[in-house]
Amino acid sequence: MPNTSRVTFDLIIRNGTVVTSRNTQVMDVGVREGKIQALEPHLSARAKQEIDATGRLVFPGFIDAHTHMGIPIKTTTSADDFSSGSLAAAFGGITTIIDFTVQEKGQSLIDSLEERISRARGKSYVDFHIHVNVTDQPERWLSQIPEIIRRGFRSFKTFSTYREAGMMVTWPQFRTIMEAVSAAGGLVMLHAEDNTVVEEATQKHLDEGQLEPIYHARSRPASAEARAIEQAARIAGELQAPLYIVHLSSAAGLAVALRAKQGGVPLFIETCPQYLLLDKSVYLNENGHYFITTPPLRTRSDQQALWQALSNNQVDVVGTDHCPFTREQKEMGQRQFHQTPNGLPGVETLFPLLYTYGVQTGRMTLQQLVQVLGVNPARIFGLEHRKGDIRVGLDADLVIWNPRETTRITGQHQHGRADWSPYEGMTIAGKLEWTLLRGNVLVHNDQLMASSPDGQLIPAKSEIS
Repeated sequence: MPNTSRVTFDLIIRNGTVVTSRNTQVMDVGVREGKIQALEPHLSARAKQEIDATGRLVFPGFIDAHTHMGIPIKTTTSADDFSSGSLAAAFGGITTIIDFTVQEKGQSLIDSLEERISRARGKSYVDFHIHVNVTDQPERWLSQIPEIIRRGFRSFKTFSTYREAGMMVTWPQFRTIMEAVSAAGGLVMLHAEDNTVVEEATQKHLDEGQLEPIYHARSRPASAEARAIEQAARIAGELQAPLYIVHLSSAAGLAVALRAKQGGVPLFIETCPQYLLLDKSVYLNENGHYFITTPPLRTRSDQQALWQALSNNQVDVVGTDHCPFTREQKEMGQRQFHQTPNGLPGVETLFPLLYTYGVQTGRMTLQQLVQVLGVNPARIFGLEHRKGDIRVGLDADLVIWNPRETTRITGQHQHGRADWSPYEGMTIAGKLEWTLLRGNVLVHNDQLMASSPDGQLIPAKSEIS
């Protein structure tokens, strides 16, 4: 390690228990010009600012690889825009979000990407990256894929459902998209639900007047997820093209995905806290319609299967699918499952929930936490040259966590625009004290320290690995 005794840093975090993907160790972190420049015990250098992190855990700033800020759903728009949603992220220790384009009818992929970037730029408090949705006339825009990847955006999301909303691609279209994306060095993502299964089940419940929230879960069974994953994995295997399954929710879908991975398919699995911690019994509650999200919440046995997969390093990423609606918006569907805007808030609670109910219960280690919230999403989406871990040369995105405190989740004290939380009343084993973005203090002790949004667009750099 180079001699740092004569170096002056902008910031030194002293005596913290530094959690990286490799180990957990009491060290000092030296920051200069927005980068981590030194990691060593008892750093003898001076700094313009010092933070005493004794007794605290120092994590890398985390990545939420799946957010939807301000997108149209049914007759409304998700409550958080890039400003409010990124603010919530910062208070949850998330320093990078990856959002999605919204491809309008007749709009090119490049135009949808540029529009999405313009919505985020100057508005986001945290750094951001963008996935490209492919939902309209995919064959017409395939020629744009190499240019999009050249610009630093290599993940392309498809849907095997939502035909009525004009978002679904057929399986022949999916194959064509995957061929084009993989040939250019990109990655195809899939919202995996078999549309035929979903439409038939939904129509059956509508015909029988079964409109209560529980029928949302029954209209989108686990078998629909498993069937879509099986079909997509078969195509990915034949092409040897990478496939990323978003928000995997069921033991049945997990089993199919793991078989594909074991059979050599280059497949990545993402799940979300709602599928680890909530189950479909909430749909029977008075406010069950608040919990309508897609895929729906499943059973406790599905939760157990997903936790076990996390413990076994078989789940690559935990994201949120953050797509919040206020109580008033959730009432717009008159408590009918097919009319209620579907989506949940989650970006502010992602890390605290996974730390409390994953690490503190022994279901996963601190290193596994850093893998699924940092290293893996950074690697998969090409951000590892700047994000995802605590390492010399990376951005000084850092989270200082006090594990001795106890807090409780309430919608009233969240920082996004949703006025409720699906995790209301749940206890958190710790308290966020600092969030730093590129060496600058963003949040300290429940206070926003940034005078204005300073989030940067982070393009992808390297090949998929």
